[in-house]
Order: sequence, then structure tokens, then C-alpha cells
Amino acid sequence: MGKKHLALLLLLAAAFSAGAINLSLAQIDASRLLVSQTVDLYLSVTGQDGRPLRGLPVEAFRVSESTDGRQFHEVRDLGAFTPAAGAAEGITFLLLMDNSGSMYDSVRGGATRDPALMRVNHAKEAVRSFLTRMSGPGDRVGLAAYNTFYRGLVRPGQDRERVAGALEGITRPQPEEAYTELYASLTLAVREFAGARGRKALIVLSDGENYPYAEHFGKPHPEFRARSYPHTEPIRACLEEGITVYAINFGPRQDRNLRSIALETGGQVFEAVDRGELSAVYRRIHEQVAAEYRLTYRAGMQPAERKYVRVRVGQAGSEAEATRFYFSTTVFGLPLAALSWLLAVPFVLAALGVWLATRLRLESRRGPARLEVLHTRVGSASTRALPLGSAKTVIGGSRKADLTIAGAPGVQGEHATVLFDPKTRSYTIVGGGDITVNNRPVKSRRLEAGDVIDVGGATIVFDDGEV
Repeated sequence: MGKKHLALLLLLAAAFSAGAINLSLAQIDASRLLVSQTVDLYLSVTGQDGRPLRGLPVEAFRVSESTDGRQFHEVRDLGAFTPAAGAAEGITFLLLMDNSGSMYDSVRGGATRDPALMRVNHAKEAVRSFLTRMSGPGDRVGLAAYNTFYRGLVRPGQDRERVAGALEGITRPQPEEAYTELYASLTLAVREFAGARGRKALIVLSDGENYPYAEHFGKPHPEFRARSYPHTEPIRACLEEGITVYAINFGPRQDRNLRSIALETGGQVFEAVDRGELSAVYRRIHEQVAAEYRLTYRAGMQPAERKYVRVRVGQAGSEAEATRFYFSTTVFGLPLAALSWLLAVPFVLAALGVWLATRLRLESRRGPARLEVLHTRVGSASTRALPLGSAKTVIGGSRKADLTIAGAPGVQGEHATVLFDPKTRSYTIVGGGDITVNNRPVKSRRLEAGDVIDVGGATIVFDDGEV
């Protein structure tokens, strides 16, 4: 027996002698499936005490794939293998905090006027502790809050001080804002990960059950109207985007479907009763995700809407197993027996289309500067394109604003103003409320073509109107 195999056996023997070994297929990243036919698996291996088991070699893992969830075929050639991938490559976190009315009760569940006893302030302190302990240079973190409305406060990035500062923007809601749209908010939170690559984790803190506005208040929701979000909707959204949900129950009541949302997306459920336990849970989640193994394999070419992956760690008679599925796609709806030049066809056609459209637009357009609303994470915009034809253009929640963002609690009446200087023929944006330009918080900034402005969750692009 070689030294390498002997070391492997000793390592596995030590792991199993310490107790049960647990394996979780935490995330399946299929974003490179179409281009390279490869899939990245993020694997959490823990001992009986829940702590990560480190130092396992690639030989300890076996991967199988199936198109029906019943007949699995072992993958013989595994690709890249990275221990502690989260620590090495960085993790994108979104912290989703409950800001419903009950979060302003004490941690024991009773009404209180003492801020030091309120559950929400214990949660804020635990988040601050989490931010200070984030040591990975590649880690990114964002913040969102939910009650009757979903509010994206800070998009995931590396500015942790900005996230800490945004905690002060979480304040006691008005009675009609104090409901708990848990499933809707989890679904909307998926948008915050747009453009993120690699490991993605959504940590949701909840002190109770999903309590929809329309169902319990007796009139349509200001944004969702009569729409009801089932708990399966965030599961589907997270699976499609490769996002893991970690749920923290921090209250006397627990939502009956939150466990399913976490487990089916590859995550876990944790319990906490005070600030100390809550801080420990956030820390444990980070440590566990940072210690995961990333294993890349080449997927089969069989057509299927879903592909099932089964991973085993250990050896015969003493091993752990985990199975999950991901959504797969095919080119033009037809399976390919092998990678070929056909894969390049849609990209070439798309590139030609973009080039032609750009040429035609640039050659034909010369008009006034304007603001173009790409999307609103909260509420809705009064228009998608607004020409800047006056010296002063107001963006805000008021109906008197030139560009109104309705139904967004975080938008002030006159949240931002765009001013035109006829001498320099330039435009400057001035913030009455919190705004960012190209993901940087600003109070005042001279705008340039293509600048991306965020006003209370509305993403707006500045077009200078020039060729």
C-alpha cells in the first residue's frame, strides 16, 4: 500500500472514529454548463459536532449523475478540486433581516419600550459582529430587510462599513408595514445576487411565520396586489440561480416551511434565543461555508430539464451521501453528443445583433440627455425613459416628482435632483436621500454617459444624448 493511500485511510479512520460524518451538497453552480459542460459542486463535510472536516483529498469523493433521479452513472474524470474554496475564492453573502412589528418585542416575546431589550437591536449587534469577523479578502456582503415590503439596502460588495451604517436605516415600521412577507422577500432577494459568481449564500433571520398583508389585512398589497407567494417560489428561484439559504429562527414562533426552503436549497436551519447565540450562529455559518470543498466535474450530454447529482465521501461500509438536482439546458433545445463548433453559433449571432443594433443606434441618435429606468427592486417607476429637458429634474416618491418611484418606503419625496449647467452643458445629481452612482455612495456628482444610479432600489442609467 502506497504512502498516499495509507494517509487517506488514516485520515478517514480518524474522521469516522470521532463519530458520524455529515455531507451536504451545499451549492450546485451550473453557470458554465453551456460553455464548457462543467459543473461546480460546493460540498460541506462536517463531523458529529457540526464542525468542518478539513484536509480530505479528492480521492475521498465520488460523484454520480442521473437524468431521472433513479439510475446514476459514476463520473470517472473529476476536474478541479479546491479545499476551503470559500476562504480561497470569496463568498457572496446577503443578510436578510426581519423588520416586522414583532421584532420590536423583547427577546423573550413580551412588549417592551427599552431598545436594549428589543429583538431587532440584538439582531443588529449580531450582524455587526459578523461583519467585523469577516476575514476573507474576497468576501462580499449585502443587506436587505423585510416586513410588508422588501427593501434592498446595500447590494453585495466589499464595503462592510456601508453595510454596518445601513443597519441604522432599519427602523420601527408603521402598522400597515409591520406584516411579514417572508416568502415574497426571499424570492425578491435573489435579484441582489445578479452578476455574482462562485459561492452565494442568503442568510435570512426570522422571528415568526409568513404573514402576508393581503391575506390578513383584507385589502390588496400595495405592490403585489392579490398575488400570493407560495414557499416553493423562493426554492425555485434559488435553485435556478445557485443560491443557498441559511435560516435563523430568532423568536418564539417558527415558520413551518422555512426549514424546507433552507434544506432544499442546500442550507441549514439554526436556532438562537439571545444576542450571544445569534452571533455564534452567524459565525458558524461563515466558518462552515468558508471551509467547503469545491469539486468540478464534466456533466453528461443527455437532455433533461433537471440533472441529479449524488456525492459520496468516505469508503465502503463507512461513508456519507448527498443527492440534489439542478436545472440544466440545451442549445436550441437539442442535445449535443459532444462539444462542437455549434456551441459558438448563438454567441456569434448575438454578437452580430448587438453590433448592428449599436451601429444603427449610434448613427441615428442625437437627442436630449435622459434617464433610463432599468428596474426597480421595490415599487414601480412612473416612466422607463425621462428626457432631461429642464434645468432641474426631481426623482422621488412624491407624485409631484418628475420621475416618481411609487410604493418604495425607502424613497423620500424629493430623493435626488439632477441639475443642468448650461455653461458647461453638464448634468449633476444631488442627493436629498441616500443614492449611489456606480455602486459608490455620493451626495453630489457630475454625471457621465453610462453612469448607473441607485435611488432607493431603482436602478437608473444616465444617457447624455450624444453620439
